[in-house]
Amino acid sequence: MKKTIILASALCISITAFAFEYVPKNVEKNPFQNEKRNVQQVEKTIPQGMREIKNLTEYFRYLPAEVHRHWTPYKANQDYEVTVQFRVHRDGSISETQIVGTNYPNANESVLKAVKSGAPYQPLPQSYEADSVKAQIVLEYHHKQ
Repeated sequence: MKKTIILASALCISITAFAFEYVPKNVEKNPFQNEKRNVQQVEKTIPQGMREIKNLTEYFRYLPAEVHRHWTPYKANQDYEVTVQFRVHRDGSISETQIVGTNYPNANESVLKAVKSGAPYQPLPQSYEADSVKAQIVLEYHHKQ
């Protein structure tokens, strides 16, 4: 009698966004603290359709979810984390895309591809006065058996 063993693996991905060169006005708590959210939490905050994003707080809920939507994670037998940084311009175009941290270099290309394929993103909110903002997003892959 043959016995079949089935191994199940679970995939858990979380993303985090950080903003640079931005100091929130009239906000008691900085919304861009190093706070990691799971994908389901972020996706619930995505503006529906092409609804206008009114402030940078909303924009940094939208942006990591949009990057994640374009990300096909590099499949690995281990957990990994990749941090990507890029500049978003007023019109939603991007530049200066680079990996700034990784513990699994094989996954870097999939993260860069996700950022670039999502562009152009929605325009920056009109309430944000600068011409661009530098964003940093952490994509995590958790492999479980």
